[in-house]
Amino acid sequence: TVKQEKGGNEKGEVDSLTAYKNAAFEVINEQLKADPNNPNLYMKRAQMYEQYDEVLYAIEDIDRAIKIDSLLPEFYLLKAEMQKQVDDFQNAKRTLDRCLFIDNNNVQARIELGWLAFIIQNYEQAIEYADAALKRNMYSAEAYYLKGMVFYEKQDTAKAISSFITAVEQESNYYDAYIQLGVLHFNQDNDLAKGYIKNALRIKPESPEALYHYGLWCQEHGEYNEAIETYHKIIAIKPFREALFNLGYIHQEYLKVFDLAIGFYTEAIGSDKNYFEAYYNRGLCHEQLGNFDQAELDYRKALEINSNYDFAALSLDRILKKK
Repeated sequence: TVKQEKGGNEKGEVDSLTAYKNAAFEVINEQLKADPNNPNLYMKRAQMYEQYDEVLYAIEDIDRAIKIDSLLPEFYLLKAEMQKQVDDFQNAKRTLDRCLFIDNNNVQARIELGWLAFIIQNYEQAIEYADAALKRNMYSAEAYYLKGMVFYEKQDTAKAISSFITAVEQESNYYDAYIQLGVLHFNQDNDLAKGYIKNALRIKPESPEALYHYGLWCQEHGEYNEAIETYHKIIAIKPFREALFNLGYIHQEYLKVFDLAIGFYTEAIGSDKNYFEAYYNRGLCHEQLGNFDQAELDYRKALEINSNYDFAALSLDRILKKK
């Protein structure tokens, strides 16, 4: 009964969203019938299409807007963003070049061209576009962030950190830059990592990404209660296999509460049936509790998923000798 009720509720939610979407498009369509040469209405409908992941329809409407008024840079910027979403990078570049032809001082167009170069791993060109943007606006946080990502990919940690710090100096709520600073300092086991991640959480308190990094920092530094609380926050927001796995790991490795660890590993497996590390660790817990048959099954399952997983092969050999 509960299962059927849940299904009914989900269907009701879908029907409600569909009705809302249809009503919204009906309004904008009527407006376009009354004013068919209004480019802003086509842009508005394009943004609605984007909201519902109908990117190709969005591009068509942007083209209609451009046909009416071809001199507005924001039209080209949105079109390039849509083209990037469907991996049409070559045409996205053409669109951005056209934007610069209309407005040679456009900072955002240069940044977007830099991101396109970054995607295809042309890092020198990405830096050139970022620097060109900064010549026109030395306070552009995104341009510094772009440079930081390039340096990160080139494994120049010092320059990456410097660029991300400059980005947050220009824009104090730059979530992505704080995350990157947290990760880079985490990798160096630098205590500054925790502060940067907490800044990211200040901006997005329910970000599973930021919460996970915070929980992992606490876990790695012996703050197990804080880590456990943080991981539980994550799984209350959305299923997150790594958070469930780490809850299992803390209860297994540090707290030695193997039955609870088994429960968390089982939940992690429920979110990803191919999570061979979770099968392996669950097997270790069963082995600790003397459940040798279940441990064997878990080790075999881990090897079935990843035949090269040496830890599982060694553990299976060990458990067979015990049996």
